[in-house]
Amino acid sequence: MHGQPMRKMALAMSLVFTLLAVLSEPLQVMAGMESTVTPQMCSAAYWNALFGEGASVNLMSAAQIGRYNAAALAAAGCNMNDLTAMDQKFDAADKKEKLAESLLAEMPDKDVYVNGIRIEREVYYAYLAECIRTSGWEGEIKPFYAVAVSQTQIRSIPTLDYVGYSAADTDDEAVLSSLRVNEPFLVKQCAVVNGYLYYWGYSSNVSGWVDAMDIAFCGSRAEWLDMWQVEPEAKDFVVVTGNYFHLSQSYYAPAVSDLLLTMGTTLKLVPEKEIPANIAGRGTWNNHVVYIPVRDENGHCIKQPVLIAQNKDLSIGYLPMTSGNIVAQSFKYLGDTYGWGGMLDSVDCSALVRNVYKCFGLEMPRNTNWQKCVPATCVSLEQMSDEERMAAIAGCIPGTPLYMSGHTMIYLGTVNGVNYVISAMGSAADSTGELVVQTQNTVAVTPLTVRRRNGTTWLDNINACVTPWTTP
Repeated sequence: MHGQPMRKMALAMSLVFTLLAVLSEPLQVMAGMESTVTPQMCSAAYWNALFGEGASVNLMSAAQIGRYNAAALAAAGCNMNDLTAMDQKFDAADKKEKLAESLLAEMPDKDVYVNGIRIEREVYYAYLAECIRTSGWEGEIKPFYAVAVSQTQIRSIPTLDYVGYSAADTDDEAVLSSLRVNEPFLVKQCAVVNGYLYYWGYSSNVSGWVDAMDIAFCGSRAEWLDMWQVEPEAKDFVVVTGNYFHLSQSYYAPAVSDLLLTMGTTLKLVPEKEIPANIAGRGTWNNHVVYIPVRDENGHCIKQPVLIAQNKDLSIGYLPMTSGNIVAQSFKYLGDTYGWGGMLDSVDCSALVRNVYKCFGLEMPRNTNWQKCVPATCVSLEQMSDEERMAAIAGCIPGTPLYMSGHTMIYLGTVNGVNYVISAMGSAADSTGELVVQTQNTVAVTPLTVRRRNGTTWLDNINACVTPWTTP
């Protein structure tokens, strides 16, 4: 009499345990991807395994990287700036007049929207030029040595206004590039606009305007160099190797609380004998202790000892430059938003390449056309057929930058005769089906068979590949 109820109870309990087991399994959510890209392809490990032992071969020594960097700074086509050779005296009045004139000369010849509102561009740019003329420095002066105290934009005009060519423009057209924390900036002029102060100067890859609150001035050239200059083979600094992370929040160190650090940022380690026992109310166990520049009330730079948790994605000294490491670094951006010139604290296509290679100590120029002028082997693919171009790319080492007009990618490998890349991309149509171009604005893995609005593939448009580890 009691057997059937017991069997029903056992069956019910079995179903409960089965349901609990199912619910406890991690939910597998498929990320969106191009139709020929598999989930396995969305991992650096897949491509590095495909390349095999070649992925671990060191492509450049520290000495070779040092020689490359020196040559890149001297190469006219790279448009890079050797800040250590730009500190001579100059006529500040002449400089501000030239800045005002160039701002007017480079005024867009199309409708301009400021913070989403269409404005009279002649009036707007004339006002900015007048601010430069009336508030800039005078006399014969030397440049001022500064470093960035936060991730910031370098802009073509002295304002933080969002400048677009339509009310819905997703790119701030005034943005030129960005500065990482502790990156050097050589200041040569200033301007006060609407009560806010901006400085004009040079980074290693562009010149432009920055928000005064985002940089701090060093007291001397020696202090400035000591803050940021490192030797390629040294181990007395850390380099941020993740796409980004934030420092811990702190009530006792507000200047660095929750500070954003991005890939390629380099920070000097505090020498062991100089490490304080307590930093902002904390001990140092399981933390790296680095110097970070902070700005005092007068705009002067203070070297502040700061803790970076051991769990953060960074390296003591630069990473070894291997194909596997280049690919692995690239994938740390996978799925991140596209950010023109460093907008949204993210990367555009050329910045992705720059930041990845910076993790090895190698400097790349700002723009795609400039990157093709580095002192390395640049192979032109323009005159090749699609078959020849595909074969040439398949022969590249994974991690090689590929270029087409206005876009750069990092080569990953070739599967079933199709070349694959990773890049910070804007829009494309899937390689299969109807030609429907969709905005992506993300870092994505794609085959070179994806298509543009005119129906041609990326493969059709690839015009060069650059191998920084070889010279012509």
